[in-house]
Amino acid sequence: MKKGVLILAATAVCIGLGSLPVRAGAPAAPAKLTFVVQTSPESAMRSELTVRSPKLLKKLLPDKVRPVQRVPLTDVYALLEKQGAAVRYAIDAHGNWYDTQHRQSLELPQVLKDRLHGYAEAVRTAHYGQLASWEEARKTVAMKAVCRIVDLETGLAFQAQRRAGSSHADMQPLTKADTAVMKEIYKGAWSWKRRAVLVEKDGRSFAASMHGMPHGGDGIPGNGFSGHFCVHFLGSTTHRSKSIDPDHQWMVYKAAGRLEEGFRLASPYAVTDSFLIAINQQDPQLLRYAFGDTANPQLEQYISGIDKIKAIRRIHPFREQDTSGQLGLELPVDVTVHEVGRRPKKQKLTFHLKRSDESARWVIERIEPPSFPPAK
Repeated sequence: MKKGVLILAATAVCIGLGSLPVRAGAPAAPAKLTFVVQTSPESAMRSELTVRSPKLLKKLLPDKVRPVQRVPLTDVYALLEKQGAAVRYAIDAHGNWYDTQHRQSLELPQVLKDRLHGYAEAVRTAHYGQLASWEEARKTVAMKAVCRIVDLETGLAFQAQRRAGSSHADMQPLTKADTAVMKEIYKGAWSWKRRAVLVEKDGRSFAASMHGMPHGGDGIPGNGFSGHFCVHFLGSTTHRSKSIDPDHQWMVYKAAGRLEEGFRLASPYAVTDSFLIAINQQDPQLLRYAFGDTANPQLEQYISGIDKIKAIRRIHPFREQDTSGQLGLELPVDVTVHEVGRRPKKQKLTFHLKRSDESARWVIERIEPPSFPPAK
């Protein structure tokens, strides 16, 4: 098993990664279909399930296609290897298949689509954590409980103990070796940046968010970690202000594989904030969901420059208004941009948001000016 790869098995499913060379004149290798779940395209951690059912795979006919304008944003893919060729499909939340190279959708009989969707959902369930409230999670992640924490981007895992905290979990790496793994997750430098993680205990896996900055007291002797770090769950708050930290909450939704749901619930103001949070946390996937369209011409620009901005802070609170019945919104936001190696600069960004109808979620259509910091 590869590091960061979870391989699943199911009825009528065989496990296999890759294939052996085929000798000249030897029978063709049997077709296989591998479902892959990754939290983001950048994730080293992935979960896989390989299907080797000739009867099932025979029904997959790639010639039954129709063109599409864009491939939906997703975290589920299927690699179909057949007769020496391989085709990669993206699978959306409704079980629809899209050829990612040719921008085509594969038309499948509903019965077959439902069966394949069941496999895909099984992989997603294994990959992500349960979106449980802090009140529920704290019963399992009890005081002094030792848990396994898994980083969903790197796949690295370490043991940690809850030592304190009533509004969220204050935890510490259990040993010096655990501290070393946690620091590796943060690329060798402690940071306040939030990361989507799984907190595993007693057979349960909870969606959570952690930061990587030692602070406070109550250290475990000999673990090489001075203080504790914070782990948040759905609806947990900070200790002093008793306020919900939106940066942590977006990471919790990411750890549950339910970012789309989080955005469906979000106001246009929260979607705008998610853009700022994505930049601050250097999270390309959250940025993709804020735009909602991987083909948006501004998206790649922001992703490619995400590491050039240390932070971007909103100067004033939003004056939120009722947007019921609106399909578009122009929202000017005064921010301070902290560029790497430069002094902070104030700038006005105007967010143009839209939705296709009142039941659809809000997305960022464009931002003006189209880049930051301002061009010299």
